[in-house]
Amino acid sequence: MILTTKNCTHLAAKLAKFKRAALLKYQVKQFADGEYYYRLHYSKKPKTITLLANITPDPGSLFELLALAQAAQDSGIIIGTLCIPYLGYSRQDRQSARGEAVMARMIANTVNHIPAQRRIFIDLHSDAVRAMFAPHDEIFCLPFITQALFAEGVDVVVAPDKGATARARQVAGDAPVIVMLKHRPRHNVVGRVHMLYPVQGKRVLMVDDMIDTGRTIASAARVLKKQGAESIIVAATHGVFSAPSYKILSAAPIDKILVSDTLSPRAPLHARVVSIARHLSAAL
Repeated sequence: MILTTKNCTHLAAKLAKFKRAALLKYQVKQFADGEYYYRLHYSKKPKTITLLANITPDPGSLFELLALAQAAQDSGIIIGTLCIPYLGYSRQDRQSARGEAVMARMIANTVNHIPAQRRIFIDLHSDAVRAMFAPHDEIFCLPFITQALFAEGVDVVVAPDKGATARARQVAGDAPVIVMLKHRPRHNVVGRVHMLYPVQGKRVLMVDDMIDTGRTIASAARVLKKQGAESIIVAATHGVFSAPSYKILSAAPIDKILVSDTLSPRAPLHARVVSIARHLSAAL
């Protein structure tokens, strides 16, 4: 059976079909003082479950995951696999200014205490984050998301910053890889280092692990288009698409955006959501 937090029901429903598994239902309510109450509902208690949950910026997402894990544990149900498709706070993986909380470490320490036999993540943000977790498996979905694009024709794969270099090389195959340079003068602001890139007349595929505000890929796309790129397609695993992204991306010279359904699709009009449910079900 699959037990899922509310923010992952869209993916859990697809997985249940591929795995021919049932979804384990549960009740949530609040008492008068605001305390939450969780109760699993089943006619026949499952021996083992898959627990599926996204950890988003909302602290309630982590609380719900922990509550469901506790309900399973207290009911004598084994969590065979804990799968976290999207791991929020993973960009806060180091202390860049004195006094900062390394939020990724806090999340990892908490998740590591969930008594799961196996842990699966999808396209984690960095090696620093990977090192914070107990032994786990990671599924890389970008090659799956982009495979059809190479049949249509891709001349060059672009990493919009150094952090996306490994992903670009993983996807590229025999195609050349370009790594662009950027700097952040402050949070949510992207600056570009002036460089010439060999993209004149090229069909460009730009890849990253997530699209949040869209500033990184929009600034990269403007540079590439100015330098003569014929077309620009962007592919990312996690489509966060926070509020500013709709305006930022619609103004950018991007022909198409592909994202997976790790998060509930809220993609802009010119973006396409590629389901990874079949790909993920094979690993569960």
